[in-house]
Amino acid sequence: EQLDAVTAVGLGLFCELGTGDVDFPAILAELKRMNYSGWIVVEQDVLPGMGSPKESAARNRAYIRSIGL
Repeated sequence: EQLDAVTAVGLGLFCELGTGDVDFPAILAELKRMNYSGWIVVEQDVLPGMGSPKESAARNRAYIRSIGL
């Protein structure tokens, strides 16, 4: 299905880490299994209703710490 950005935002398709469909613990487990030792980069757009960028970053940081990063 194709969606424009406005519709996607309205549907909540952009969300903070741990609140969407991506299984981050499984990805992390696979990276560990592979002995990956490089960088892991997280990007988060802050949309209306998500609070300030600083608040969103703090929640995302707490989530990635909770899964062992």
